[in-house]
Amino acid sequence: MNVKRLLLTAMLMIASVLAATAQSGLKIDEIFNGKYASDPKVTETIISGKHKFLKAHKLTVFATFKGPAATYQQLAERLVLADGAQAIGKNVRYKDGRLYFALFILKPVTEGTVKLNRYLYYLNNAANNGSNVLVVYLEGSLDDQEVSDLIQSLTKKSR
Repeated sequence: MNVKRLLLTAMLMIASVLAATAQSGLKIDEIFNGKYASDPKVTETIISGKHKFLKAHKLTVFATFKGPAATYQQLAERLVLADGAQAIGKNVRYKDGRLYFALFILKPVTEGTVKLNRYLYYLNNAANNGSNVLVVYLEGSLDDQEVSDLIQSLTKKSR
């Protein structure tokens, strides 16, 4: 086994462990487990721990999945809607019968004595002549307005 392959295998294993703890109990865990990381058109990012980005945005976990809508739209939409069904708050939009945009406020979790808010964001930009679906999971002490601001800044950067 060459070094590159060994490194890729190790990274996938680490991502799987982090993802399993980040979205534990959520359906979207299926797309954050490294299963689709071998697809060169997929970008999966999971950040946890003491990262500067997390601290700056009051986060404990930040996970993103971006992939071609033609391949991942149905899967991502199904998983996001399943988790969204249990949401305590939501903003959902459809276009041409497909989920186009969703922001779900999930039930908070408690880690020790700290209450962590959880958010799930979905965007299918194929509905506006784009080509990707984006799923973002956020967990931390940030509030609804801070999540909105962060999502807005992230989507501007990815255009």
